[in-house]
Amino acid sequence: MYDMNKFADMFKAEIPKEFADFFKPVEGLVEVNKKTAEVLTALSKDSFETLSSASVEQFKALCECKDPKAAMDLQVKFYKLVETKLTETTEKSLATLTEAKDAYMSSFEESTKKVTEMAEEVAKKVPTLQAA
Repeated sequence: MYDMNKFADMFKAEIPKEFADFFKPVEGLVEVNKKTAEVLTALSKDSFETLSSASVEQFKALCECKDPKAAMDLQVKFYKLVETKLTETTEKSLATLTEAKDAYMSSFEESTKKVTEMAEEVAKKVPTLQAA
């Protein structure tokens, strides 16, 4: 009877390295997720703070305004500021998400390449294993 402990011992030295190599892409994707979340959170926070401050200032200015034409000009100016800030935030968010998607695709392609190479290596060994 074959000792299973000896069989398992043959792989002990390789398992940590194999697992480390296997999980490297996952670790990279965790970093991508972390960075993406940080950037999107910062963009959201900045946008919220800018628009909140602008809204308060707009409210104060409108309360002091006596001329309807001046009030309309203030509103137009305010809406342009809102549009500019939202456009800027959206563009930066999309760029961040595109960067994350590219990192995911790159990782997926690299992992697929490695799995294919490993499968080809195993396929080459199969005839040798069957002969023994």
